[in-house]
Amino acid sequence: MTIAAQGSRLEAIPRPASVLQRNVNLLRELAVTQFKLKYTGSALGYVWSLVKPAMLFGIMYAVFSVLLRAGSSTPDFTVQLLFAIVIWTFFTESTVVAVNSVVASANLIRKAYFPRWIIVVASILTALMTFLINAALIIVITVPLGSMHLGLRSLAAPLLLVELLMLIIGLSLLLSSLFVYYRDVGHIWEICTLVLFYGSAIVYPFVLFQQHHVAVIAGLNPLAQIVEDLRHALVTPGAPWTMTLLGGLYAVPVLLSVGVFVLGFYVFHRLTPRFAENL
Repeated sequence: MTIAAQGSRLEAIPRPASVLQRNVNLLRELAVTQFKLKYTGSALGYVWSLVKPAMLFGIMYAVFSVLLRAGSSTPDFTVQLLFAIVIWTFFTESTVVAVNSVVASANLIRKAYFPRWIIVVASILTALMTFLINAALIIVITVPLGSMHLGLRSLAAPLLLVELLMLIIGLSLLLSSLFVYYRDVGHIWEICTLVLFYGSAIVYPFVLFQQHHVAVIAGLNPLAQIVEDLRHALVTPGAPWTMTLLGGLYAVPVLLSVGVFVLGFYVFHRLTPRFAENL
């Protein structure tokens, strides 16, 4: 074989950097396209992303704050609830859409080869765009009104969002891969989200249960830990860090987020080779 032929073969082998760039470009294009298609043909368009959490917030506020007086002793409870609802909407929208993402892309999977995880992560990035816009709107509106108190502790917010993303990606990869083989997974996850909503300190301040063992049990839920710590970091300095409440057990929800992330990638990687024959 001539040197020229060997050189041409080496050029044909994709470099790791080029493969990474190609995957990143594909991930970006899929996420942006899904974000645009999400509101195609809708009269209100993006406004629906504001209406849904706003309606849920209104109902929860009327029931828990007005009727049950759950947040009467908690400063800035309204903003705490609103911010938690936005986080919850991001969590549920990401995971519920991701569950069906692989099956919905069956034709694409059969026709082209690319890392299948891109489909799942692209659906999460689409929901992330909506979440970042909604969160930015809350901050822009509430900071001038003095209802959101930013400070040095707010520097923890990006780390908490990374933990939230790890939890969402891990769950999404796990659920979407299992859904290919067991369609009951979608129904099971809908039930799980109902339980998680009331078990993740979304509609009540954690401080209400600070003196009870139930607070420790609820605090072991990664989503509850993330929501409560984000409240402390961005909204109310007086709200305790979950580390204060859990002590040495604080590592449990963090490790659970990491564990779900690793488990999701492992299961997805093991099941991916048989996706096409089961779609």
